[in-house]
Parts: sequence; C-alpha cells; structure tokens
Amino acid sequence: MSSEEEDYMSDAFLLGSAASVRPGLVPDKIAKQYKKEEKIKQLNLKSKTKPLKEKEKEHREEGLQNELSSDNKGFALLQKMGYKKGMGLGKQGTGRSVPVPIEIKTGRGGLGREALLKRKQENAERLHRERMAKRVKDEEREREDYRDRTSTTFIQRLMDKDLFQSQKACEHLDRQKNLEEPVEKWYWPTYPKLEEEEKEEESEEESDESDEEPVDDISVEEKLCTLTNYLRKQYLYCVWCGTAYNDEKDLNENCPGDTAKAHD
Repeated sequence: MSSEEEDYMSDAFLLGSAASVRPGLVPDKIAKQYKKEEKIKQLNLKSKTKPLKEKEKEHREEGLQNELSSDNKGFALLQKMGYKKGMGLGKQGTGRSVPVPIEIKTGRGGLGREALLKRKQENAERLHRERMAKRVKDEEREREDYRDRTSTTFIQRLMDKDLFQSQKACEHLDRQKNLEEPVEKWYWPTYPKLEEEEKEEESEEESDESDEEPVDDISVEEKLCTLTNYLRKQYLYCVWCGTAYNDEKDLNENCPGDTAKAHD
C-alpha cells in the first residue's frame, strides 16, 4: 500500500468522512413540519376572529338589552325630574317607557333611497293588483257575454223548433178543413225543393216581381205568437200540449197557457 492511499479503516478516514457529511437532514424535516403546523394555527386563529361589523352588532345588541342605570347622564337627569324606573314619559306617565329603537344604515344609498324603493314596490304591487282585478273582471264579463249568447242561441233554436211544429200542425189542420192555401204564407212550413222547381219559381217570381207587394219582416217570436193564437182560436189546438181540446172551456181548464214557459 502506497503512502498516498489512505486506510479506510483508520480513524483519520472516519473523521474526514464525518466532517464531509452535511449535518441537519433530520432537523430540516422537523423544521418544515413545525412551520406548517404554525401556519395552520395562525389560519385557525384568523378564522376565529370575527369581522368588525359583526362585533359592532353584538356590542350594540348587548347594550340595547341592558337597562339604563344611574351612571347614564340622561337617565340620571330623568330621575332628578321625578322619573322612576318603569314609568312612561310625560306628565301623566303615559308616554314611551322603552327607548326608541335604532336602525343602523349599512348601505351606501342616500337617506331617502329606502323610502323611495318602498314606495316603488308598493306602487308596483298596487298596479299588479289593479291589473289582476281588471283581468278577473274582463274574464267574468266575457263569461257572462258567452252565457248570454249561448242562452240567446238556445232560445232562438227552441222558438224555431216550436214555430216549425206549429206550421206543420197548422198545415195539417187547414188541409183537414179543405184549405188549399194558408191564411198567411208563413203559416205553413217550407220544405227543400228540387232544382227544377226552384228554377221555375224563380222565373215566375221574376215575371211577377212588379206585381208583388213587399213582405214585411216578422220576427220568429212574433210569428210563433201569432200562429199559436190562430191554432188555439180556430182549432182549439195547443202545440206544446200536442192536443186539440174539445171546446174552449176544456182548453182553458186543462192547458197551462199559451207560451212555452207556461208548459215547463
């Protein structure tokens, strides 16, 4: 072994190697863990700290819940003027007995902004109620109009039916009496005709158009009333009873009346 080579089993070699090793590997890990724990503790403490506004609110509520004592200058002045705890203000003691409640303004709006917003909200609600009431009223009016139209249509159909039945009965009774034509043209019913017959009638009407007198328009109700009275007087017949009575006495005693409503 040369003199330049060191004996790795000697004390000098061991001491040199120990000096070359960086100390503190384990303490560095512990320091990092310690810093991490300290950071977590700081965050926890910070999270437990309440905001300033919340602290102010708690102090304010605590102060409002506590009754005034003689240490308060205003309360002390009231006591000097004869005020006793629990009494109401005023000469008769009928006034306020508790402090005036306070309202903390937290927003950045002007002093009248909240009142303005409240008025706008009330106006909007009032307009909404008015619109809803108008809508309900309009819907109710539409329903009433529909009921009136439906009722009018129904009554019109009933009158048309009664008139047609009266015309058929009038034609039958007139023909039994050997009448070839009705007393009035509309006393007998009109039936659908063939095209040839219609053409012939149209040509006859055109030829006699100058000689014919204009026909007055008569409502269905007037026709029905006139025709039923004709049947009752001439033939003692009631279209709603569907019966021809023996005499006028029998008709008056057994027939409910000369209208459809009387027979309901």
